[in-house]
Amino acid sequence: MSKFIICCCFTLLGLIFLPHSSHAQDGNALTHADVMPYFPGCNDFEGDPEGKRKCSNYNLVGFISTTLKYPEEAKAEALEGTVLVSFVVGQDGTVRDAFILKDIGGGCGEEALSVIHKMPRWEAGIHKGKKVDVKLNLPIKFTFAGNGVSSKYRVLWGDLKGKTITKKQIKENLLKSITVRGPYGETISTTEIIIAYERKNKFLDAVGSGKINNNQKKLLKRARRKGIITISATIQEDGEFVEVDREFEIVK
Repeated sequence: MSKFIICCCFTLLGLIFLPHSSHAQDGNALTHADVMPYFPGCNDFEGDPEGKRKCSNYNLVGFISTTLKYPEEAKAEALEGTVLVSFVVGQDGTVRDAFILKDIGGGCGEEALSVIHKMPRWEAGIHKGKKVDVKLNLPIKFTFAGNGVSSKYRVLWGDLKGKTITKKQIKENLLKSITVRGPYGETISTTEIIIAYERKNKFLDAVGSGKINNNQKKLLKRARRKGIITISATIQEDGEFVEVDREFEIVK
C-alpha cells in the first residue's frame, strides 16, 4: 500500500478531560463538578454513570473523527503532535469560549477549534444539584502513524470476493457502498475511506466515506488491466484509529 494513504490518516488519542484543580472556578465556570458534562447520545445509560461516561467518550471520539481533517499545511510539513483546546459547556449544554492552550502549527490548532465550534449541545454538568458551566480541556493528537493496518476486520465492496477484479465488475459496483465488518460479522463505522489506484509507477487516490463519490468513480473508471486498486478504511478501535485495507488486482 502506498505510503501516501497512511499519511492521510490521523489518530486521536487521550480524549480525556483535564481539570485544573478540584472544584476550582475559572470565571463563572467550574473546572470540576459532581457530574461532569456528557456528550449527547447516551440516554440509554441513565442510572449507569460508568457506562454513560464510556458512551459519552465514545460518541465524542466518533464526532471528532468524522469532523476533524488533517490540515494540508501540516501534512506537507509532516507536523505531528498534540493540540490542547479549552472550552466551556454551559448550563444549557451549548459550547462556548473555545481557545487553544497548546498548538503545533500547520493549521492544526485552527482545525481543532473549528471542530469544537461544530459540536452539538451537550448534557450540562451538575454540581450540588444544579446545572453549572464547566470548563473542559481536550487534547487532540495529530499523527501519521496510527496503529498501522488491522487484520481483525474485513473491507466489503458489494459481493466481490477474492483478490482480483475485472473492469466489468468495477462498473457493476460503482453504486454499491463500501463497508467494514468486524470479527463477528458486525458492521463497523468508518471515519473515511480512501480508494487508490496504482499502475506503472503512477498513483492516484480519492477520499470519501461509505458511498463511492464522484471523484472515486472517476478514479475507478480510469483503472486498467494489471493495475492495483487499494481500498483503505479508517475505523475506531479502543479509542484509537486504525486502518483496514483490501487490494484488488485488475485482471481484465
